Amino acid sequence: MKQPAPFAIAASVFALGMVSPPEATGDEHSHFDTPGFLSACTVFVPDVAFAVPMDTQCVSQAVRMCNLSREMKALQHCADLAAAWMEADGASIVSQMPGFDESVLDDNWHEGLSLPALADAPDCTKVFDPNLPPETACRYSEALSEWLKLRILLRSEVVSGDASQ
Repeated sequence: MKQPAPFAIAASVFALGMVSPPEATGDEHSHFDTPGFLSACTVFVPDVAFAVPMDTQCVSQAVRMCNLSREMKALQHCADLAAAWMEADGASIVSQMPGFDESVLDDNWHEGLSLPALADAPDCTKVFDPNLPPETACRYSEALSEWLKLRILLRSEVVSGDASQ
């Protein structure tokens, strides 16, 4: 039986050990770099009226791409990765604001800065995703909510003034 040339060449290369299939390497580099994507994507979000939806798209695309790279079998893992990145990035944002008072995140406003859509932390009894365990959905929702607030504060002129006092 004659096999097509491309298959025969690929089989020969793998057999000779010149290239190993990605799933056989056990190498994390064969999966999507969620933290790297989030870091790169969020750098490109400008300070515009639709910055919050753009930030949100960075996060949701990172979770989707991560899950796709794992053949749609790792949504929980990918949501956890994104939540961990948002938590770490949020801590980094706070560290850029010496004397930052975290109660600003709990208030509906601060010195003229309105955060109406993001004022309250998500109620984890109401957070539901049929594809995620409740703990993961809650962690992701809480991380996203706080991170978006911090991104708004970081972009605002209030941070350079009174909010960091």
